Amino acid sequence: LCILSLFIPLITEQSKNLSLLDIEDLKSNLNTLYLQTLEYFGATTGNVNELIEESHIEESVLKGLDLGFIPNFLNSFVNALSTFSIGLFSVLFISFFFLKDSKLFQNGLLTFVPDNKESNMVKSIDKINGLLSRYFAGILLQLFILFVIYTIALLIVGVENAIVIAFLCALFNIIPYVGPIIGGVIMITLTMTSFLGADFSTVILPKALYVFIGLIIGQLVDNFFSQPFIFSTSVKSHPLEIFLVIIIAGLLFGVVGMVVAVPGYTAIKVILKEFLAEYSVVKKLTKNL
Repeated sequence: LCILSLFIPLITEQSKNLSLLDIEDLKSNLNTLYLQTLEYFGATTGNVNELIEESHIEESVLKGLDLGFIPNFLNSFVNALSTFSIGLFSVLFISFFFLKDSKLFQNGLLTFVPDNKESNMVKSIDKINGLLSRYFAGILLQLFILFVIYTIALLIVGVENAIVIAFLCALFNIIPYVGPIIGGVIMITLTMTSFLGADFSTVILPKALYVFIGLIIGQLVDNFFSQPFIFSTSVKSHPLEIFLVIIIAGLLFGVVGMVVAVPGYTAIKVILKEFLAEYSVVKKLTKNL
């Protein structure tokens, strides 16, 4: 948290710069990029212009592309980040008193548990606290590693606002499976629009390719090192088990369900082990806990 907090002022400042984005200019840039892409992949400039005149592609693209939400979104992000900073220190302040009186939360839960089950609940709380503490520490490490890899890739090719773009794309990784794809699309698109006016085949496309390679490296590190480490040392669950839990939670509760699936499932497993350990199904599910 201390390391990440050092980047918050810089990220906030770069986010403010992004929030001043000119929508009309962005529309023009995206349309130019669209035309350059068509031309690069087989069509001449004359053919592209003829195609636009005949089918009104340019008009339909601009009509269907409403980018007016972007400044509001970025302003909201800046405000949310500022609120997050305040909230972070508030949480740390409150956590200090919870640590000072560690039995406060536990005693509150025990008021709802029968006397003969109190010892089981105490064991469950201690176990959940230990597992989830390691899990969230692992998630922060995972995001930080991706943030560093993405930042290096973007800075190497000279993308403006590289730090805030890397931060946003790394943050999307919190959403399992879908998040990395969204973050990757955003990163590559912003990379290509950062170099409009340059030659497509010798500048824009190679730089987008370099960023894509950085994205792939980040995901390889995440999938083969970060995630196995987090799941094996914290929640102690099989990758296939985690995959099924995330998919089911996503189908039932959407993106929020996917985000909270792993910690929620871990807590449920611990409680089942303490209260229903005699059942064979529970024994198989919780044998590594």
